[in-house]
Amino acid sequence: MSDSAISLSCSVIIVSYNSRDYIPACLNSVQEALKGIDSEIIVLDNGSSEPLTMQNKQAFPAVIWLDSSENLGFGRGCNFAATSATKNILFFINPDTVVARETFRKTLEYMSTKREAGIVGCKILNGDGSLQWACRRTFPSPLAAVFKTIGLAALFPKSRFFASYNMTYLDPNLETEVDAVSGSFFGVRRHIYEQVKGFDEDYFMYGEDLDICLRIKNLGYTNYYFPGTSILHFKGQSSRTRRFRSYVDFYKAMLIFARKHRNYHLPMFIVAIGIFCASLVGVFSRLVPQWWKILVDVSAVVVSCTAVASFFDIVVPWETIGVLSLAVWIPLVVLGEYATSSLNGSRIITVLFPAMSLACGFSIWKLDTSPACFLPMIIALLGILFWRRLIFWGYYFYTIFAKKRHRSILLGGTSDSIAYWFDRYRVVPEMELLGCVSNTPEKVTDENREHLLGPLSEMASICGRTGCRELLVFSDICGYHEPFDKEWLQSLNLKTLLLVGGTKKGDFAVVDLNYLY
Repeated sequence: MSDSAISLSCSVIIVSYNSRDYIPACLNSVQEALKGIDSEIIVLDNGSSEPLTMQNKQAFPAVIWLDSSENLGFGRGCNFAATSATKNILFFINPDTVVARETFRKTLEYMSTKREAGIVGCKILNGDGSLQWACRRTFPSPLAAVFKTIGLAALFPKSRFFASYNMTYLDPNLETEVDAVSGSFFGVRRHIYEQVKGFDEDYFMYGEDLDICLRIKNLGYTNYYFPGTSILHFKGQSSRTRRFRSYVDFYKAMLIFARKHRNYHLPMFIVAIGIFCASLVGVFSRLVPQWWKILVDVSAVVVSCTAVASFFDIVVPWETIGVLSLAVWIPLVVLGEYATSSLNGSRIITVLFPAMSLACGFSIWKLDTSPACFLPMIIALLGILFWRRLIFWGYYFYTIFAKKRHRSILLGGTSDSIAYWFDRYRVVPEMELLGCVSNTPEKVTDENREHLLGPLSEMASICGRTGCRELLVFSDICGYHEPFDKEWLQSLNLKTLLLVGGTKKGDFAVVDLNYLY
């Protein structure tokens, strides 16, 4: 390592919005990666409706904790947090990330060799290890936006002409000069950040990373994509809690960027219409990627109404069927039901029952429908729940009989939240949790004791009698997990994974621990 790299110091800035389930694992990995580096970590809880708890903060006493009573947006939040930074390199990272152990050191070393570097980003991976192409980008142009929106960029990923925006034609393992990198992780020298006066606060969310990259490049600096290290990014955790608002913010951000920085030789209203159309396609693809579920739900309404009308000899007008169908799919789109492959369905009855009841009331009032329309409504609601549970349990038993389930054991037992994963009503079809092990079995909580298989030291015999080949290292609300000997576990041919849990909403991620060590 060069002397100049050793002398560098850094401030790591994290703006958290409703990321309470993910930030402990993030901070754990950041602290590990900063060992031996003159550094500080600054976390802003950005007006979260689910704020970070005192337990979170006490678990990481070295962190500088900041709070905002309102959601400042990403750029303004970063600027506010950066006022507390004292080091000469600033790293901005998202709370729903996990960094490799050498990430900061390698990036600092790289920046020390690139005095002309403005912003430096690294390779960004999804939780499954695949590349997030947004980690290197060109500045958006109307043609590139059209190619990306209509799918030509995905159809011809090796074409410089069609795939220019995300540069998919380049080897992701090659260092590259780029226009922009992802805002989920990048480093910038403090004096450059101050020279451009930080993030443009006109952007609330989205677009601010493109904007600051452009302004820094206009000063004569070069932005780099550095693939010598990587982070994992569990994309979109913050925006899930403000789904529709996030799409509006995206549209507004693109308009702001186009108005401030780009001369397309087109009237602004044409550019605005183009951005709006592209945003509609993007919103649809993100809100309803599981569009087939809409078709099944609407079919359930149609079949229920026609069957009840035929059996009981009552009239259910097609207008009423249409209103009931809208009362199903619109609330479920808002709920995000069609944005996920989940078939749990446990939440939807609390949303659909009042929505469909209002639809029936409207039909009786405005369409002169018989009050008997409440009967097909109930049948349709039961049908919507039934087909989800039928497919869910069908897939569940298929994974059992086809031996496709991962037989896993949790490492941990002193945290009350582990019991969540053994709740019989929270079945994950691909995962069979056999029980838990612990370094300190005597300290296992009463709630977890019934799931205890034994101490970690007896893992070899436990694997022999259970057939387990996967150990899930549990990351709790404090971000800590019980220690283990990685080499010893590897000698058992045991795959070790980090379980990053969102127990409240059922969102979770599993990360190969070989990535972290």
